[in-house]
Amino acid sequence: MKKTHRVIAIVLIVVLAASFLYLSDSRKSIFTEKVGDMTLSGYDTGDVAAQQISKMYGIKDIPLAKAYSAVYRSNRGIMRIWVAEASDHNAANDAFNAMNSMLGGPSGNDEHGNSDNMGDMGSSNMDSNMDMMNNNFTKPVKLDIIEFEKPDVYVVKENNSINYYYFKMNYNRGRVYWIIFDSPDLDYQISIVKQAVMEIS
Repeated sequence: MKKTHRVIAIVLIVVLAASFLYLSDSRKSIFTEKVGDMTLSGYDTGDVAAQQISKMYGIKDIPLAKAYSAVYRSNRGIMRIWVAEASDHNAANDAFNAMNSMLGGPSGNDEHGNSDNMGDMGSSNMDSNMDMMNNNFTKPVKLDIIEFEKPDVYVVKENNSINYYYFKMNYNRGRVYWIIFDSPDLDYQISIVKQAVMEIS
């Protein structure tokens, strides 16, 4: 009888351990462990992430089916990312276009109006292209990152904070991504954003 109890206990431990690992992996499922030289140091999903998003200008108006947030760190700075997922890609697309327009960017029907020369963005170029304030945000500027066409990535400045946002969708869902850096190195920021766009689903 004792041997049977021991076997049952071992099976339960294995099942619980497997469940814990599965929940841990699914909880961070959209995030990679690393983006460039940055390492994932924390993440939230569900109500906790939704509460964070609800306090953020612009992205808070995206209709939420799921919410995610994460923090990445390196010796060059900290990146925070929030993801608002709508259950329907059309609703997400409409909400993203409305948010972009509210921030002063082009709507979904506009041609790529704000591209300017941001592909070679330096701090002086950033300041010269972003001197129009809109509710503490500068006017969004579309980055021209040569390696990929879509999604369009926009950058806005809020006081001293640089914010990047973009929209990705597939046939049944749409996600809006919002990234904030504390690193002053714009070239470094853009290199990490480029990798985040490609690697974070």
